[in-house]
Amino acid sequence: MSCTMAYSTFTTPLISRNSRVWKNYQTILNGLQFKSNDIIKNVGQNVTTNKLSWGDLFPQILASVVAFLLVTQPGINMVYSNIFLNHYEFTDVSELSWLTSILVFCTPIGAIAIGFIMDRIGRKNAFLLTSVPLLISWSIASVVRPENMRLIYACRFFAGIGGGMTSMVVVYVSEIAHSSHRQILLSLNSVFFSIGVLFATTVGSLFQWQTVNVIFFIFTALTTVLLAVFLPESPVWLAKFRSDRTYDARNSLRRIYPKNDQVFMEELDRLYHDATTTADGPEVHQSQHSINCEQATKRRRLKQCCWWLSPQPRTVTRPVRVLATVFLLQQLSGCYPVIFYAVPVMRSVAGTSALGGPYSDMEAMVALGAVRLLTSVVACALSLHVGRRPLLIASSLAMACSAALVALTYAPTASPLWPLIGVAVFACSGSAGVLVFPWTLIGELLPVSVRAAAGASLVAYAYMLMFVVLKVFPYAVADDGGGSVVTTFAAFATGSLAMAAYVHARLPETLGKRFDEIEAYFADDKHKAAATCDARCKSSYLMTSL
Repeated sequence: MSCTMAYSTFTTPLISRNSRVWKNYQTILNGLQFKSNDIIKNVGQNVTTNKLSWGDLFPQILASVVAFLLVTQPGINMVYSNIFLNHYEFTDVSELSWLTSILVFCTPIGAIAIGFIMDRIGRKNAFLLTSVPLLISWSIASVVRPENMRLIYACRFFAGIGGGMTSMVVVYVSEIAHSSHRQILLSLNSVFFSIGVLFATTVGSLFQWQTVNVIFFIFTALTTVLLAVFLPESPVWLAKFRSDRTYDARNSLRRIYPKNDQVFMEELDRLYHDATTTADGPEVHQSQHSINCEQATKRRRLKQCCWWLSPQPRTVTRPVRVLATVFLLQQLSGCYPVIFYAVPVMRSVAGTSALGGPYSDMEAMVALGAVRLLTSVVACALSLHVGRRPLLIASSLAMACSAALVALTYAPTASPLWPLIGVAVFACSGSAGVLVFPWTLIGELLPVSVRAAAGASLVAYAYMLMFVVLKVFPYAVADDGGGSVVTTFAAFATGSLAMAAYVHARLPETLGKRFDEIEAYFADDKHKAAATCDARCKSSYLMTSL
């Protein structure tokens, strides 16, 4: 009672409005009101309004760079057949095609396996496990002779599995990167792929066979050490799949944002707000509150492991269809055969057994790899300002024009200058978008609940298409007077044009978009309304959590 009386006495309006106490009270009240309005305004505008400094971005840049070191392995693998040709001359077209295609045939095994493993043991542990088949591959290659094709095939088998497992690096980077810089960090995928190509061709042109493989083994071992030391676990995985490890998720997020407390708190609030919702929309989220914990866990595991067997919302089916079509057109554009069979393609287009002149085949590949790396860096820088979609369209159109140049100017008796320029432009323009951007879109378009499993399935599907293309390509460009080369590059031009048209018509832009905004794009009208309602209610959620 006394407390009540004291409180009532303190709050009586007998205090003069001109007194210092009343003015201080009004100042505090107005300040709280302005602060509340600022919070609500910021929540409606993606919360973070201040620009992140390089100091704020450095931890996620470092983690992304270390993770993308694994992506150099597919680049090394794709030019490895050309390095092998530099030391061993094939006389059988079938033997050459199997050396290249067995790598791609085994890649879906690693891609599907890593999709399930990542959700079980975490992103970081999955990457450490990825190094195992890669180390086995380079260990075999370091001791085998080029004449022993069985062991060479075994080496390529493990390299294919490890290469497929590296495809999920984009999932990890998309989960640790801030939405304002996610696109440029994912664009590093193309840069490190090109670094792998340039690194492999340079080493292959300077050293002998066994030395080349030993260097690749040491490089893979060093990459594994860097992954173990510098890679934080994905806070998105901890919040989504290990809800009992709240402390670990908070510490992992703090490693990514060690200095900026405001961004850390905003990302933490968004992290657990998104973790409490699923890709099925608010209806499923509401139903999970009404069933017991065991049933919810079983349902979630079923949708993660066998996502294609259970009914999925449009936020899953629509991006999967878009990505499947993009991967099909990517393979039909011919960007990968020109890399895998770079030396045979240049020899075929030049019309001689070698390129001739003062430079060897490998030296020409090193120069081409350097130009491709420069193109990838430029595309990475442009993606922050232009976006993924325009670069994909421009890359496809450049590939179509250069492939058409080869088809129109190639003739066995004509000068090889223009066809060689067309092949070089074709390879470099592919690095600006078509070659790598479809893989990075997996980490952006798919919801987190099926991102690893569905992404692994799409990677396996893409590599099976690649296997068919690479197996057929040596026969398609077989010497028959030049008609096969013209027909093949005309088909590549058609596929590239189709790629540009489809991307323009169906692929959304992801520059600066949050995951919930991308999901809302693919959702139907019902889920779009729910997403809008959820965004309006987000301010009240943050206020109650504070």
